[in-house]
Amino acid sequence: MSKPLRVLLLEDEEHDAELMVRELKRAGYDPDWKRVDSKAAYLEQLTHPHDVILSDNSMPGFSAIDALHHLRQQEIDLPFIIVSGSIGEEQAVALLHHGAADYLMKDRPDRLGSAVAQALEQKRLRDENRAAHRALQARTNELLQSQERLRALASDLTLTEQRERRKLATDLHDYLAQLLVVGRMKLRQAYNRAREPSTVNHLEQLDKIFDDSLTYTRTLIADLAPPSLQEFGLVEAFKWLREQMRTHGLSVTVTTDLQHINLPEDQAILLFQSVRELLFNVIKHAQTDVALVTLDATQTGELRVVVEDSGVGFDAAGLVARDSNTTRFGLFSVSERMQALGGRIELESSPSRGTRASMIVPYWLSDDKKSLAHVRHTDVKSNRAGKVRSQIARTRSDLESDQAEGRLSSDEASRRSGIRGKATMPHTRVMLVDDHAMVRAGIKNILDNQENLAVVGEASDGQEAVSLATQLRPDIVIMDVNLPILDGVAATREITRRCPEVRVIGLSVHESSHWKDAIMKAGAVGFVFKGSVTEELYSAIERAMNMKTRNA
Repeated sequence: MSKPLRVLLLEDEEHDAELMVRELKRAGYDPDWKRVDSKAAYLEQLTHPHDVILSDNSMPGFSAIDALHHLRQQEIDLPFIIVSGSIGEEQAVALLHHGAADYLMKDRPDRLGSAVAQALEQKRLRDENRAAHRALQARTNELLQSQERLRALASDLTLTEQRERRKLATDLHDYLAQLLVVGRMKLRQAYNRAREPSTVNHLEQLDKIFDDSLTYTRTLIADLAPPSLQEFGLVEAFKWLREQMRTHGLSVTVTTDLQHINLPEDQAILLFQSVRELLFNVIKHAQTDVALVTLDATQTGELRVVVEDSGVGFDAAGLVARDSNTTRFGLFSVSERMQALGGRIELESSPSRGTRASMIVPYWLSDDKKSLAHVRHTDVKSNRAGKVRSQIARTRSDLESDQAEGRLSSDEASRRSGIRGKATMPHTRVMLVDDHAMVRAGIKNILDNQENLAVVGEASDGQEAVSLATQLRPDIVIMDVNLPILDGVAATREITRRCPEVRVIGLSVHESSHWKDAIMKAGAVGFVFKGSVTEELYSAIERAMNMKTRNA
């Protein structure tokens, strides 16, 4: 059965054209052919489908080179075979270079069938190769898109995990930790009134349990979401991480000349995670107990965070050559995080020469020259203030202020509680600021036992505290550092600016120096940890009042 073949003939001699058609039929083809002998007719035929082009080398005003040029120009892939009466070897090579599939002489027409068959097979292979390439490219694009989706998903999961960890840490801080603080306050008050030695012993044991529980809760909060990252920024978070690494036997030095790093919270979280992972990598693989974390700015406006050590090192070039994603040594997740941030990681290491991992991400320097602690916080805490207050339904438990008959003397109670006698300082007006009503009630009850102290006002957020302090002008403001709307540091700064005669004492459930340093810089004259408020608060008030008296 003859094979159909659509043929375009570029031939000015009709007899030669018919000769080629007969030869195609003899070779087993059923040609559907069209003969043209001008440029215009040839270009018009290129708009129609053909299987092969058979062309004379030279025609009046037109040539095979011209025809091949137009094929290339229009990006048409058709087998193009030269059938010429006379053609030199040099010219034939030039035609093949321009895209001709083959050439043969008119006096050897018997070779036309095999030449066409070979040209068609080459065309089929090219089509298959192009189709395979397109399929491969499409698959590659799909894989790249999938990789990007997976990378974005991994980043989202990481950020979601961190947000949930922070939410849990916030819940622990805003509820459980405060309950433990208040519970310890009440326990200390019961302890002060206890008479039986056995009761005192039991209360001492309970006090130890409360103290251990509060310590564990603070540790759990810090492990879930370092408060320093949220409150004071990346640099302070790295300093906090430095202290944590000491417990693992790694001495970390943090150095930077940057004071105002302005990164979105999600980016700061990913960077913090990456540095922590790299430091644990040092602990696991570097065989050294010293590491350095450096933050600086590049000349191209990027933030560079470098973690380096002088440990055993490894073949970084070989690692990258084997796996461009740096899956070994825990570096893959860090690399993925950097890509999610629009940045990159640069790795330098060699055996016995240590390792230097540089994470480079876009960043912005803050134009605000004020302390980072002055920034208002709009974190989970501020959104939870109302919820927490509703959860703590009891606003105030009116504890007994007078000693029951047969209980300890006031002197003994004061001795045990760490509170000194009632007449050690003049009458003092105190204002309490804490977003937990139960904590305020517990502190108020402690202060109400002192005849020379009077609580004249209470506030549940920093903004309310500033307004109320300006109105009441108390002698002392006891200020929690973690407050909604306006944090305790910013509120302290504003109160001491408006009311220089007012003395502020900072208060926090955290023992970290970050909060103490921040509120002291803002103008506070003292700082008390909530877990020790029963023992230390009166002494802090006394010191503040003595300071006020000396400055008067």
